Amino acid sequence: HGERDTRRAGAAGELTGATRPWEFGDTEPWNVTRTVTNAVLRQAGTGIAQRPIRFAVEDVEISETETRTQACVALLVDTSFSMVMENRWLPMKRTALALNHLVSTRFRSDELQIIAFGRYARTVTAGELTGLEGVYEQGTNLHHALALATRHLRRHPNAQPVVLVVTDGEPTAHLEDFGDGHGSEVFFDYPPHPRTIAHTVRGFDEVARLGAQVTIFRLGSDPGLARFIDQVARRVQGRVVVPDLDGLGAAVVGDYLHSRRR
Repeated sequence: HGERDTRRAGAAGELTGATRPWEFGDTEPWNVTRTVTNAVLRQAGTGIAQRPIRFAVEDVEISETETRTQACVALLVDTSFSMVMENRWLPMKRTALALNHLVSTRFRSDELQIIAFGRYARTVTAGELTGLEGVYEQGTNLHHALALATRHLRRHPNAQPVVLVVTDGEPTAHLEDFGDGHGSEVFFDYPPHPRTIAHTVRGFDEVARLGAQVTIFRLGSDPGLARFIDQVARRVQGRVVVPDLDGLGAAVVGDYLHSRRR
């Protein structure tokens, strides 16, 4: 089902049609035709007829397989009120649903988590996102979303990590522990406070340390957001994509496919 091709012996997958000599540690199936042919040709070369055919280790060829590499994908979608005001709400939802459909039908071994972030971030199912209404509240808490993404990636340490962020505004909120024993609270400020920027950058650093391929889809033309995203992308060796609204879904799905094949 479209899994990335690698050459790692022992992982189950589809036959590629190629064969190679067996090596110690290989667990792929023997290619019987090639193995028998090799034994017959080797014995014919000795001039000694042997029945039954005697096999030697050097006769054995195995059928190569494609391994199936699992990806762990976090899709972070901005649900702050500006997404509603700028008519980005429906394209955002369609994008998430398209990616969810692709993963659930063609890449069923992948682990996709959709994370919606406004003043707070939370994980949502595709169905919950479909029914989500825009709510006026202050804050674009990308820091909280990245923390949830980090948790998702850590649950699947053997999978290929992919983080996709769709946003139209600078981060203006973060979670902060004020040391009063009540856990974390949201800190909001506009223009973005340096503490919010620092917390958000650390969030990107965390997913990058886990080896994630990060792509940020910037909607709109906010110059502050453009500066911030460009700097972060350089820092974590990520990518920035600036799609138009009609092309958002294709851009996100295309990048997911590209990321998991890298």
